[in-house]
Amino acid sequence: IASVMADNQMKNQEVIGVAFDGTGLGSDGRIWGGEFLLCDYRGFQRKAHLQEIPLLGGERAILEPWRLAAAWLYQLYKDAFLNLNIDAVKIIKKNEWRLLKQMYLTGFNCPMTSSMGRLFDAAACLVFKKQKIDFQAQLAIELQDCAGLYNPLSRAGYHFRIFESKGVHIIDPAAIFKAIVKDLKRGEPKEKIAHYFHVAIARMAQEMCLILRKRYGINLVVLSGGVFQNNLLLNLVLDLLYKNKFSIIAPRRLSCSDSGISLGQAVIAGFSPAGR
Repeated sequence: IASVMADNQMKNQEVIGVAFDGTGLGSDGRIWGGEFLLCDYRGFQRKAHLQEIPLLGGERAILEPWRLAAAWLYQLYKDAFLNLNIDAVKIIKKNEWRLLKQMYLTGFNCPMTSSMGRLFDAAACLVFKKQKIDFQAQLAIELQDCAGLYNPLSRAGYHFRIFESKGVHIIDPAAIFKAIVKDLKRGEPKEKIAHYFHVAIARMAQEMCLILRKRYGINLVVLSGGVFQNNLLLNLVLDLLYKNKFSIIAPRRLSCSDSGISLGQAVIAGFSPAGR
């Protein structure tokens, strides 16, 4: 968020930072990536985030995204998810799932993550029934390309839930996965499913920004993180936020992915007591 603020030559002021990424170490030691922050160059408060899900097998879950999809489906249906009549589940090897289930239940080698990038991976795994990836962000790119082929008559999208816990808002996407399973069973076009998913994520950003603006009186939103390299998602979010009269700062000259982080670090260091 700080890198995009600096890229746009912003002075130090409080903003709503929407940080959607793949993997980032949070201040609580967990893996972040779907965060809503109240922040300026001097500090931040994490006010909302995507519901966490275990990375079954740690980094292996990034390389084999079926583990992410299985974790969400197990959370929804328990072992009955293995009986779902969809292709992505049919190719899961039962003996492998038994091992991963033990990881899930014991927490062994299962770091928790609120990553938006991993949510894209889990959804795309169901749509494309791909168990492994060949390069970083492969499934997210394929999901974006697929969604771009759909010509919607409206901005319909899947539903999700937002609830509050200990002063922090949590975005629960479980209903999205239920809807994807339902649409896959009905034989809905993959393009439609991919588009509905993108609209749902954009509405997450919209609804959380509305909640935070109402509570804290901040109207300026900064978008950053590698997930916003997805032009379809970025444009959907911009459209929804502009319609709700937000002022928005988006990446301009520098990338919103990891390559831009160092600029934000340098500016933050300049505002720290040591920097002064």
